[in-house]
Amino acid sequence: MLRTAQGNRIRAGGFRDMVTELLGLWLLLAVFLDGWAHLNVPGLETFFTPWHAALYSGMVATAAWTAVVIWRNRTPGQPLLHAAPPGYRGTAVGVILFGTAGALDLLWHEILGLEVSLDALVSPTHLLLGFSLFLILGTGVRSARAASHNGTPTWTPAAMFAVVLMTGLGAFFFVYASAFVRPGPTALFAPLPVGTPGRLQAELPVVVGLVSYLLTTALIIAPFLYTLAAARRPLRGVVTMLVVAAAWLPVVMVGVRPTAVAGAAGATLAAAAADLLLTRVPAVWLGRRLPAVTAGIAALVWTGQLVAYAVADGIRWPVALWLGAVVLSAAVAAGLAVVSFWGTARSLPEPAP
Repeated sequence: MLRTAQGNRIRAGGFRDMVTELLGLWLLLAVFLDGWAHLNVPGLETFFTPWHAALYSGMVATAAWTAVVIWRNRTPGQPLLHAAPPGYRGTAVGVILFGTAGALDLLWHEILGLEVSLDALVSPTHLLLGFSLFLILGTGVRSARAASHNGTPTWTPAAMFAVVLMTGLGAFFFVYASAFVRPGPTALFAPLPVGTPGRLQAELPVVVGLVSYLLTTALIIAPFLYTLAAARRPLRGVVTMLVVAAAWLPVVMVGVRPTAVAGAAGATLAAAAADLLLTRVPAVWLGRRLPAVTAGIAALVWTGQLVAYAVADGIRWPVALWLGAVVLSAAVAAGLAVVSFWGTARSLPEPAP
């Protein structure tokens, strides 16, 4: 009887969390839609736009749903502050913070005008909006952590969805350094000897491109390691979903370009192959040899992108550069695995048989 009641609570909580994450998807898509407008609609000079309406209507719906969840969880005589289900205090804080940041953003725009480019991604009010969205999107993760029983994680589809959405939000705020939207290896680069006039200017796009590979690798591998540590096994399709969030949302927001679409498609197919291989990886590799696994995932994803680039447009970087970008990305992925479980060798995730 006790197990049945506990199972019913978990299922009810899973449904509640999934509704919250679907509202989070609404918010995330609205954020990317607003970003698309800032990049592609000339003369955008007002706060009151259809794209802001999509975002703030989604927040109103999320606030209403959060209020309903807290009210339904309240017992007679219980203070409303303590009535939030596990994981939803952060959601409520995110909703309140979003409203505050939205008011500040309106004031900012009225006084200083609208941001039109990179400044929109690092505007303090926009960063505060992003932090509040991060709290809301993370509801499924916090709820799953709170539902853990006797050290056994209760990992739900809503928690997985939350990780993917938070990865997408990270991709939005780091879109200027995304390896999926920058021209990277498809841009012509002719190495110049040291001391040649203009060498630093010529190398700058390549430097940014290399950094974008490292940052985007971290954006994909860090959530993968988190899900592995929390669920203690590779979740089905996790690499593919993370690559989709990190690649396709920025590609569509910046403007659909054939080469970028080809690169995103190649990386997605490679990620699907990585997920298939993860189902066949020996259990010991997810413990003692985890750095090799994450390095392999990164190398496979970027190789898929580069192959697609070569077919769709051509690779114009020297072989040392594009191959070095893959090797460096694999090293970053391996390093993240080492750091994630540093000093905890005995508690590395053991996948279920």
